Amino acid sequence: MLPEADHKDDDLKPIRVEITVPVEPEYAFEAFTNGFGNWWPTDSHSLARENCKSVEINPGLGGKIVEHAKGRDPVVWGTVDIWQAGEHVAFTWHPGWEEGAYTRISVTFEQNAFGRCVIRLKHWDWQNLGEIAPMVRDGYESGWKYVFEQCFANYLTAKRH
Repeated sequence: MLPEADHKDDDLKPIRVEITVPVEPEYAFEAFTNGFGNWWPTDSHSLARENCKSVEINPGLGGKIVEHAKGRDPVVWGTVDIWQAGEHVAFTWHPGWEEGAYTRISVTFEQNAFGRCVIRLKHWDWQNLGEIAPMVRDGYESGWKYVFEQCFANYLTAKRH
């Protein structure tokens, strides 16, 4: 029984993605949070797709991550439970899911010895999704590579120059 449990845990291990960009941590934090709707690819990664008007993170502890779409009520994607400006933001994540079926995301912002910002995203708590968790996790593994490593990183560097 124990080896099976270990295998199941491997299927649900946290997703970790890291980027390093030539900006200050405070700038990157502001772009990730207050600029969320500017870099998030709503055409491919939202519930409403082409009808999505915006996605935003309302700042501060308890702030909601909300999708706004034409002809629909706003949909809450998650709730901020850590807000340390310039350093760390964390939130529950349940875009279009029942609120009890959530995962968690944490993003940290640190300056390295070369004056660049190292931004680390961790996405976990897959077990809250039940039997579909491994499939959902697999989708997010490639999804974060696109959304975080490409969309967010490109937004940071393009906006800065």
